[in-house]
Amino acid sequence: MNTKQVQKFVLSFLESTGCRIIEKSPTHVTVKLSPDADRTLTNRPYYWSFVDRTGAEPETMTYTWMFEKSPPPDAGAPSTPLQYFMTPTGRIVREEAYFGSRRMLSLFDAVRQYGRCLTLFEEPPRGERPGALGSIPYTAWLGANFKVGYECDMKREELYGWGISLATGIIDERFLERLGEKRLTPRLPSNIHLLKNGLSLRKGMTQLEQSLERRLKSSDFSWAKEAEDRRQDELHRIRQFYEPMIERSKDDEEQKALLEGRFRHREAEIDWQYRPRVTVSVMNCGIFHLPGID
Repeated sequence: MNTKQVQKFVLSFLESTGCRIIEKSPTHVTVKLSPDADRTLTNRPYYWSFVDRTGAEPETMTYTWMFEKSPPPDAGAPSTPLQYFMTPTGRIVREEAYFGSRRMLSLFDAVRQYGRCLTLFEEPPRGERPGALGSIPYTAWLGANFKVGYECDMKREELYGWGISLATGIIDERFLERLGEKRLTPRLPSNIHLLKNGLSLRKGMTQLEQSLERRLKSSDFSWAKEAEDRRQDELHRIRQFYEPMIERSKDDEEQKALLEGRFRHREAEIDWQYRPRVTVSVMNCGIFHLPGID
């Protein structure tokens, strides 16, 4: 990521988490964090537990994040990624936020945390906004990104971005691609109304999982048979190696027990490495309110 991309990412994060931008330029931004962003980024669990216990008004931190890496300090000068400045309104922490910095890593982690489950609305197309008394119907969709892993001694992964209408139960297997063509916002647009859901979130996710399971069952599993053949070949080889040694040491109980233990351990390793399996996990999900009655 170059400086412009870093700046765009940081400003987008600050906007989406409700932070107040005090000052910005192409090389820096000064921001007062929102309570949610402060909880995520500042590592102050004792302070926030105090606020939660007492109900006190939280005082969030103010940062100046520099988008370019500072030159190395002079010989003998102390080097620290943090600098503090006192202003009439309080303390400002100055940090570097270039790609690869500790602050950027913490922002990436926060985005992954926030992005596990979200709610977004499609912005109404320009020119199609109704009058003051009009309203556009919006349907809620449950979208989920499934990661499917085909695993043996080799591994292949596939991504399925599916969605289901919570109003009608229609499943869109190209939902992720469909979202890529839309302008989405976390704020509820004006002059729209949300249709009543016919499915609960639990029921909607169950139907998505069942549909994906049917899809996977109909896929080509020749790779699994080949992996099982390789597993049996490997097991046959180690049997040929260990069984004669175990037979020769039958009069030495200690040596025999040692060889049998190694044999079982090696069998378990081969079984774990070669046994074919399919794993499915949900990377993230969200509720997407889109125009129309679907």
